[in-house]
Amino acid sequence: METSLEVSRNLLCGIIRYVRTHDTWTLDLTPGGIAEQRLPETWNGQGIIARIPSLKEAGKLAAHPAPKVILDPQTPFTNPNHPLSKCVRLTCDHDAIGREAARHFMHQGFKKFAYIGPVLSSTIQMQYDGMGTDEPNWSIARREAFAAHLADHNFDCFTYPLPGSKRISSNWNLEMPSVVKWLQRLPKPIAIFTAHDARGRQIADACHVAKIPVPYSLAILSVNNDSTLCETSQPPLSSIPLDAESTGYLAAELLDGLMKGKEPQQRQILYPPLPVAKRASSSDTQTDDPLVIDLLEEIREAKGFNLRVSELADRRHVTVRTLENHCRKAIGRSVGDIVRETCMENIYTLVAKSDMPFSEIAQQSGHLSPSHLAAMFRKRFETTMTAARHGFHHI
Repeated sequence: METSLEVSRNLLCGIIRYVRTHDTWTLDLTPGGIAEQRLPETWNGQGIIARIPSLKEAGKLAAHPAPKVILDPQTPFTNPNHPLSKCVRLTCDHDAIGREAARHFMHQGFKKFAYIGPVLSSTIQMQYDGMGTDEPNWSIARREAFAAHLADHNFDCFTYPLPGSKRISSNWNLEMPSVVKWLQRLPKPIAIFTAHDARGRQIADACHVAKIPVPYSLAILSVNNDSTLCETSQPPLSSIPLDAESTGYLAAELLDGLMKGKEPQQRQILYPPLPVAKRASSSDTQTDDPLVIDLLEEIREAKGFNLRVSELADRRHVTVRTLENHCRKAIGRSVGDIVRETCMENIYTLVAKSDMPFSEIAQQSGHLSPSHLAAMFRKRFETTMTAARHGFHHI
């Protein structure tokens, strides 16, 4: 299995956790992407956990006598006529992912929705040539579940038509113009569910080119919650995490049983997604007022720290009253409320997810003293800063 994706590395962490607490295994792992994965010709190990990288490797895996646990097989390998269909397999619950995306957007108040399928890199497309579809089965399942859940609530779903040309689908610079045109034609505001984080980043980039403000006119939600991809997107990308570490642990547990001659209770197991990791790309703030969008972007980029309403108004060459009127009309909230809420949410992140001293957090956020910040924190979150920090690290 590849090591280039965070979700795969989390699966490996689960496998390692099982090995450390149950048995002593020697693990043979080839680092890199899916295209680099090979079953060595002379390998004589006793068990295999694998994604299937290609039709050629599928044949080699099927011919090897070792017990196998297969992760997220493509449709051809689940066909009863294929020998790998007899293997124990762990498959992501793509229907649950689609439903989770629909619920998240509806909870945010959106009324218009769209789905865009995955990045089809030339390597992956080449690996899967002859497998019967240009869109992977997992993307089809996510799209259909997303659209079906929306339909249950009387909402439609627009779908981006994937390029028919491999040359275009494998080169984002060639595909971007058609994505930009598609985005521009969509009704606004709209919520877009993307197949995975890499695609979500591309949509954020295309929105920048199309001058479509995210999330105010178009919200984005992706899948996998790869922290590097999501946090470096502009704005940061909301994503649905997969319960990958627990799944890796289960894969190792199942393989251990198979190697010891135990028949598993189930040969087909679905593993679930986790709740949405919310970031700025899917905020429920929907507006087309350019003054308010500009204001909200400054507040977001500054994390709400050290901002005064009068200075925010001055930088936009309007009075405080005018700025407040625009803000209340567009999103029903005062500028001060938005600044304070943004500030406190970012303070919570620093408290819970960093080791920054509380005194430094107070100074950076513009509060007068650590004691003043502590009182505000307790009032807002109904817990102390110390408890919030220890609670996060304990989890």
